[in-house]
Amino acid sequence: MERGYAGKSLWKWEELPEKVDERYIDYARANASIGINGVVLNNVNADPRILRRDYLKKVAALADVFRKYHIRVYLTANFAAPLKPSATPDVMKQWGGIGDLDTADPRDPHVQAWWKAKVDEIYELIPDFGGFLVKANSEGMPGPQDYHCTHAEGANLLVCALKPHGGIVMWRTFVYNPEIDKDRIKVLIKRFFRLMGSLMTM
Repeated sequence: MERGYAGKSLWKWEELPEKVDERYIDYARANASIGINGVVLNNVNADPRILRRDYLKKVAALADVFRKYHIRVYLTANFAAPLKPSATPDVMKQWGGIGDLDTADPRDPHVQAWWKAKVDEIYELIPDFGGFLVKANSEGMPGPQDYHCTHAEGANLLVCALKPHGGIVMWRTFVYNPEIDKDRIKVLIKRFFRLMGSLMTM
């Protein structure tokens, strides 16, 4: 809905949280009527600003609507969110972040603390928040491989922050790099099983 393939986004971020469009209720009812119980509000090419507190209040307003229909909200998280904001936002997806750090390395204790604090803030506003979807190291999006880490290390960074609250991480297995292999289906399957193998041994 947010990406706008069929027109403008359903979400009127500039009006939220003060004004809640009636179409949000229609959307929630339509999803609930066919058994859908979760919605990721933003697309996989995530702007890190969705995790700022002012936007989280907007997300909380949507969560209040969906909760009545037993639908939990999720957000796509930009892996570089802990970084300082970029001086050239929206240029080739190099947004930087919303934090004050010089790294987003999942092994760095400051990065781990940043995500824990951010997740705690989210659950303060949205007690039934579902968790994160992540597109990492694909088509220019940042990810753990920027720091010579595995996808499992990147996923576990967020898992550790979400686990106390019962949230989940959906790590997108589609990672496209035609210089490695042009067979996109084979690449995503390989990466999925490699990720699952790493998670099972931790």
